[in-house]
Amino acid sequence: MNKEFIDFLKTKASIVDVVSQRVRLRKSGRDWFGLCPFHKEKTGSLKVDSDRGFYYCFGCGAGGDVISFVQNFDKVSFSEAVEIIANSYGIPLPAKEKVFADPHKLTHDALGEIKTWFARQLDEPAGENARKYLESRKISRESIEKFQLGFAPNNQELFNHLRQQGFSDDVLLKTGTFHRSKYRAELTCRYNGRLIFPILNSVGKCVGFGGRILDQTDAAKYINSPETEIFVKSDQLYGYFLAKRSGAREIILVEGYLDVISMHQAGFDGAAAPLGTSIGETQINMCWNVCDNPVVSLDGDGAGIKASYRWTDKILSCIKAGRSFKFAKLPQGSDPDQLIANNQSDIIREAVKNAVPLSEWLWEGAFLLYPSETPEQKAAVVKTLMDKIDVIPDISVKKLYRQIIKQKERDLYRQKFPTQVKKENIRPIVSVRKKLEKIFVVTIINHPYIMDRIIESFVKLEFNDSKMQNLKSRLLNCYENYLNGDVEKYVAGIALLKSESAADIKDVELHAKFAAADVSDEEAAEGWFNLANKYSADHLIAADLQTAASSLKSTFSENDWQRLKALKHEIILGRAQKREI
Repeated sequence: MNKEFIDFLKTKASIVDVVSQRVRLRKSGRDWFGLCPFHKEKTGSLKVDSDRGFYYCFGCGAGGDVISFVQNFDKVSFSEAVEIIANSYGIPLPAKEKVFADPHKLTHDALGEIKTWFARQLDEPAGENARKYLESRKISRESIEKFQLGFAPNNQELFNHLRQQGFSDDVLLKTGTFHRSKYRAELTCRYNGRLIFPILNSVGKCVGFGGRILDQTDAAKYINSPETEIFVKSDQLYGYFLAKRSGAREIILVEGYLDVISMHQAGFDGAAAPLGTSIGETQINMCWNVCDNPVVSLDGDGAGIKASYRWTDKILSCIKAGRSFKFAKLPQGSDPDQLIANNQSDIIREAVKNAVPLSEWLWEGAFLLYPSETPEQKAAVVKTLMDKIDVIPDISVKKLYRQIIKQKERDLYRQKFPTQVKKENIRPIVSVRKKLEKIFVVTIINHPYIMDRIIESFVKLEFNDSKMQNLKSRLLNCYENYLNGDVEKYVAGIALLKSESAADIKDVELHAKFAAADVSDEEAAEGWFNLANKYSADHLIAADLQTAASSLKSTFSENDWQRLKALKHEIILGRAQKREI
């Protein structure tokens, strides 16, 4: 059996999977341990190292790679062990008279060359806008090199370079980097004009790219490589190879490329992200290869909560004894990249530390996302949860989940209406929130050119005041004109809003100095972001207050009452701080 095929097989076969099919393993740190099958023992001396692909017994000294383990355990020859492993992974054996070569070697070679070329372009004059964008997102030079970020100029230089290197059109198409254009005879790079994020597989080979548009066009903000023979989106996690290489003991799943990079930059070396809005079985198992309880930490907006809850269906279909997921809750309207850029990584650290188990998130998320005011609605939520856990394959785990849900259902039934309780009047925070919303809008009207910097946060803000919501929508419509290159129409639209909102502008400028028209755009943007973070925290307190107040209407306990008083105190302190604005 030739060496090329053996090396290829070892990259595809997981030693943990192969050994665990024959020996019961338990995880301790980054390694796996079990009873050695090659000598009699009562305590587990067999160590399996998934990163290095070998096993070793501290008792009898047996050791080797995945092939030698199958040889010794199954009592077969070397070539028979190779055949057993190859068949279990559906890998065809090479014909004996032929020298095996990785069928995708040329594609991998081309992707490696493309990755290197993109990285060089980032430092060229053409990559200036990409460098400025990364600087605005506070991505360090060290992170740029660590993640091998690049830039794709809007020209045919990459195609010409690769043809000079001897790569055929067929190979270039297999990389997913090029497509045929009806306007050119040559192949066209699908990432032209984009910041490039190389996607590495679990052994560090480039299998595809993500690209973010930099100029203001109608094109999609982000695109990924199309699925190819070597790139299946549901089999990859962005940042996973670097997380494994760093020795991370915990995987933290976030939403996007920049979230992953910012998390690593802030010291969260286990951060990774699926390449889309869903998660697959392979990705789940990849996480479990690092730790037993990975943490899901998606954005703290409504979309992030819905996405993380949608993931529970797939996770439930995979969980087993000792392996599950936890869920971290970020402040409403925030994301990891934004929090880290504003020097608030401690909020993420605390959220990860206090992440709730899957069983808790199932219940909590259901009552957040589904109507649950009436007895009928609550019963419907419980039924939905019971239906969801039917997919759990492990019978013992499924039984325990049923018991947890039944217990929580009984707790619902035990809720009592409060007897006569002295309730303090809780002043509404609507007026404070309305004032904050007005400051957000007026700051942009006075400083329309900060929109590029604050647009993502502005879109995520949820306004309660109908007038401010209307102004927000009109501002976004104006900004579309700017994105389409019609600056005059943008300026005219802002001028109209300014004249219509003269009274609001005057009122805001009395309370928020950074919103005034005579301050610099930099000062205005900084003040806007600082206020946005306070606003997100205020939303969370308000939501907790509403939950606590609702609880008092249906049940009463000393804990509920103390919680309500504490929230009221927190709101009062928040108001005092906002008076300083």
